[in-house]
Amino acid sequence: MKRKIILASHHKLATGLADTLNFISNNAADVTDLAAYMDNVPVDQQVEKLMGTISDDTEVIILTDMLAGSVNQQFFKYRERPHTHIISGMNLPLALAIALEPADKEITSKRMEELVEQAKETIVYVNEMTVEADDDDE
Repeated sequence: MKRKIILASHHKLATGLADTLNFISNNAADVTDLAAYMDNVPVDQQVEKLMGTISDDTEVIILTDMLAGSVNQQFFKYRERPHTHIISGMNLPLALAIALEPADKEITSKRMEELVEQAKETIVYVNEMTVEADDDDE
């Protein structure tokens, strides 16, 4: 089974994330970005056109920027499509983890939940971090 990762957002966030993901992962996955509101094409038409290009036997992982956003809402109707996962709140660690999953086996719902939890752990309020001094560095 083939796997396709779709990064979808308002404006250019998805495009930048796709470029970075492809660079870091050395193009390890089939990644497509959808940057809504960059032209006069309605989002529903962009999503329908993109999803229409994907064969039924392809696993699709859709990462969107915001749960209540219009981009996520347009993908919502595909949540019951076989072999499809939709995750809102995309970030680079999540996209990278998905891209590096073994391509020869479908990602289960349980595994996707684990990847989402791992990605949540990468969101840190850095101001509250403490730095321990290492005496060996002096």
